Amino acid sequence: MQLFTLRPVLPFVALLATACGGGGGGDGSTAGAQTFCADAVFPDPATSPCVLPYSPGVSYVMFQGNCSELGGHRETFAYDFSHAMGDPVAASRAGAVIIVNDGFSDDDHIEGHENNVFVQHDDGTVVRYTHLMEGSATVTVGQQVAPGDLLGLAGNSGNSSGPHLHFQAFQGRNFDKSNAVPVTFRNAIGTTRASGELIEGERYEAGDL
Repeated sequence: MQLFTLRPVLPFVALLATACGGGGGGDGSTAGAQTFCADAVFPDPATSPCVLPYSPGVSYVMFQGNCSELGGHRETFAYDFSHAMGDPVAASRAGAVIIVNDGFSDDDHIEGHENNVFVQHDDGTVVRYTHLMEGSATVTVGQQVAPGDLLGLAGNSGNSSGPHLHFQAFQGRNFDKSNAVPVTFRNAIGTTRASGELIEGERYEAGDL
């Protein structure tokens, strides 16, 4: 697959989304975000359209999760996986690539300088794969991807204190944290909550796609 580098940042376009997981929502206010964090409804993992964003047989620790008191996950749904620098990042489900940024350095750590791939799915949901390595994206805007397809390599770009993968799904017309939605993974092997939600500090192996 061809490697594309140093593309200009594309504008974040308005999108309609419903569910990569389900539930969620909010009007952008702090009160709304707190409410949907508390009242989240996670989709049944057995029927989730999402798989873990890495290859079967590989495992990572999910070290920062949904609505965490730490860092940028407060009052939003998102998962951070312990990918090392250069580890492959795979598509979690089928969709079309809508945004690719990979021209930012892995060393400047400036908020907004995150290298990303955004994939939109048939139900309107958009998944964001963030902090990718500079110049590592292997997909282009408009390309169709399937679960397990390589999107790029994990990095340390933007507002990041170390290499990892930030995974987040959205609904609504923007990518504000209040529009994030809860996600489960049908192939996650490891201890989860009864809802299927991943637990901070637990290691998850990717099962078959």
